[in-house]
Amino acid sequence: MKPLALLLALLAASLSLPPLRALIEQSMVWHMLVQMPLLVAAGACAAAAWPQVLGGGWARFNRFGLTGLMLAQCITAYWMIPALVDRAVVLPGADAAKLATLWLAGAALRQGMVQAPLAVQLFFLGYGLPMLAWLGFHLATTQLRLCNAYSLESQLRAGQGLVALAAVLGLAWAFSLRRQLMPDTASAAGRSVVDVR
Repeated sequence: MKPLALLLALLAASLSLPPLRALIEQSMVWHMLVQMPLLVAAGACAAAAWPQVLGGGWARFNRFGLTGLMLAQCITAYWMIPALVDRAVVLPGADAAKLATLWLAGAALRQGMVQAPLAVQLFFLGYGLPMLAWLGFHLATTQLRLCNAYSLESQLRAGQGLVALAAVLGLAWAFSLRRQLMPDTASAAGRSVVDVR
């Protein structure tokens, strides 16, 4: 997990440096669907790889995962605003803030999901994923350029990708939920067999 966390962070950061920076300057898809998710994934992997370093004193401020999930949601919502995506393209300081805060969002998301009961996970994902899908639908259907740095065609493709990303994340959570509940089902079945005997 540690090598993966480092690799994802390096890949994401390299997109903000020449010569790969040209990719996020020219394509909204590379910016919003490659670099930003890579940053969040890098933060989540880092929190999983170094739980004592990144979450040692955090647990007492993160009851039921609420603090971590709220922080992650606020950061990701902030970077969904098209004007701020524009700023990250043209201002190095805004781009550096994007790198740091989205990595932090990933770490907070991981810590939040680990400590959150099912109802809390459902509440936050039930709000965050539809918000992501709505943004994608809006970008894909509007005839206005919402990001001055990108063409309307690039915006359209990014919007379609965000809708697909929201669907994939929802399915991934449902699959992980099934895996979480399977041990309970198996143990319940085992207890039933013991009771019958």
